[in-house]
Amino acid sequence: MPPTALESFAFVLADLGYDRDPECADTASRFLSVLEAFRPGQAAPGLEVFAAPPGGDEVRLEGLPFHSLCAHHLLPFFGTADVAYVPTTHIAGLGAIARALRHFARQPQLQERLGASLADHLHAALGGPVAVRLRARQMCMELRGAESAGEVVTLALRGGATRALLLP
Repeated sequence: MPPTALESFAFVLADLGYDRDPECADTASRFLSVLEAFRPGQAAPGLEVFAAPPGGDEVRLEGLPFHSLCAHHLLPFFGTADVAYVPTTHIAGLGAIARALRHFARQPQLQERLGASLADHLHAALGGPVAVRLRARQMCMELRGAESAGEVVTLALRGGATRALLLP
């Protein structure tokens, strides 16, 4: 019988010498619990929509917090999302946008995919121009590799949206 995920990860930690630290005794099970919370493949939540009022004025949500895991290193990245759209026939429930962001963030991925997934989801439900800007700190960049702090900014535009949609 092949080893369980817990046994396999405990072996990896032991191979790295973590088993000599008593504070790491339950690290394997704790880490697997974290990964379980980021299990991919769940269906995207429906987006609550309402009839748009006349005028088609821009709607913008700024500073929505998110956190996710880098698909390359399984290290966290976290930051804020700014979402803007121009209603055509529908407006979105504001809480629905925050829930959609949380849903798409709950799987290992790249920041670029997170923004694209949210923009695609909103555009499919709302139709008109949609812009999603993510600003995030990447722990894989800060803890390894470049070992430098900095904010990574990505922008996903759908339905003819331009960068101007997210300008203050």
